[in-house]
Amino acid sequence: MKQKLTILLSFMVLATASFAQNNKAANTKTRFVGMHLNAMDVNTPQVWKDKSGPKTLAGLREQDLGFSLSFWQTIACQVDFSAKATIMFHDYSAVDRKSYSSNYNQVGIELEPTVNVSAFKATSMYNAFVTTGLGFGSYSKKFGAYVPAGLGLSANFSNSTRLLVQSQYRFSVTGNTLNDNIFYSIGITQKM
Repeated sequence: MKQKLTILLSFMVLATASFAQNNKAANTKTRFVGMHLNAMDVNTPQVWKDKSGPKTLAGLREQDLGFSLSFWQTIACQVDFSAKATIMFHDYSAVDRKSYSSNYNQVGIELEPTVNVSAFKATSMYNAFVTTGLGFGSYSKKFGAYVPAGLGLSANFSNSTRLLVQSQYRFSVTGNTLNDNIFYSIGITQKM
């Protein structure tokens, strides 16, 4: 739990420091909407926690897929707020809980507000950013929460279209509903 709070606190300090910048770009409120294809890996965090096996990443065939719609808003120079609505197709009652019941829904519905701090100005052709926030979801008729912490890369095409690639480690706040997982996303956003 200390690691989760340390990571969250570190990202919040980065976001706060970015608000202190005085720049004309901070007054420009740019908005984007996007669509994303996602993959969720629940196996790798369990392998990493098991001290006896090798520390490897799960392959794409072992991951569950989903998609998201997102909204991005510039709130300060090099700082964006984003909200992502996600649908993941994953058997939350089987792999994570080592049990199976056909009475449960095999779909997870999530809402994830985050703060994203970029390394460069928004007009840069390529950019890297860190992400943190708090996510909420409904999994197999149970509600859960998690803290996403991750990295992303963006490619800016003509200041109106961006290609985003993200990777997050999602720390579960409600371990009885959702386990820690790694979340990958690739998407395209368009300026509103």
